[in-house]
Amino acid sequence: MPKRKQREDEEPTRKRQFLGRVANRSKVKHVKVLNIGELVVKEGWYNAGYIFPKGYSTLIEYKDISDPNTRSLYHCEILDGGSKPVFRITSEKLGSSFTGKSPTACWKQILDQINETLKANDQPIVKTQVAGPEYFGLNDPVIVEAIETLDPKKMCHMYWTEKEKILEARKDYEVNHPKGERKIRKRKDSFEEQVDLTTEESFKENYTGTWSTIQRKERYINRLVNMGQDVNYEDDNPMPDHQDPITLQPVVVPALSPYGHVAGYYTWTQALRESGGKCPFTKQPLSIERLIKLTKQNYSLYKDNIIF
Repeated sequence: MPKRKQREDEEPTRKRQFLGRVANRSKVKHVKVLNIGELVVKEGWYNAGYIFPKGYSTLIEYKDISDPNTRSLYHCEILDGGSKPVFRITSEKLGSSFTGKSPTACWKQILDQINETLKANDQPIVKTQVAGPEYFGLNDPVIVEAIETLDPKKMCHMYWTEKEKILEARKDYEVNHPKGERKIRKRKDSFEEQVDLTTEESFKENYTGTWSTIQRKERYINRLVNMGQDVNYEDDNPMPDHQDPITLQPVVVPALSPYGHVAGYYTWTQALRESGGKCPFTKQPLSIERLIKLTKQNYSLYKDNIIF
């Protein structure tokens, strides 16, 4: 049998074996990879932070919509929306589907439904935001590795250019923070705790104290003034109705990360200080210098890179 023909015959088997390894090694909690999908080298199918394979499919366990005190399975998919991908999450229990232009848009709809159920039962609502890409499995290192193998020629230029920057930043970070060094902060009750932003609960717990003083937009602006920030940016805010995903307040001085997330510039500053220089959403190295402050003048240039 010709070698080329033999390789073609063996390709489906290798893909199944590789998919099996991905499913077994995935580090995202309660995720099962069903299909890695296929590469689409078109605008919208990748950005600086992610590659979105067509046909990508996973099962994720999260709070149940009808009973948030329990957990159920959600089927996450990246579908062909024509010029750009469409993201869909289907509740395996209810059969209800939620679609959006980004993973976060889908998860926000689910969180809204969960909160409606909690409010109807006089229970506290979920105030933290779910990082959509993470709960699609797109941040898991093993899954990322599998997706990257779909693009051996590195045709998704924006993604690979940013990847090189991330690797350089990680190298610098490791030089300045030797292995074993941990970011420790003292709490008011005098015991020490490692800051962990890798899960929803720890994310919520560790930011509660930091942001408890930011209750109103006016107070937030005052804090910016006290820090010497230029509040004139507020008059040039292209996203006044956007909710800061960390403070849950209207965003002030919106800033875009290379991964597509938008939060207030001061919010980013505080979050990166808390996490030791890591993005709270992607867990990747990130410096304040790599953020882009969004204004009404430059918003059109960057709006397609924003993950809502």
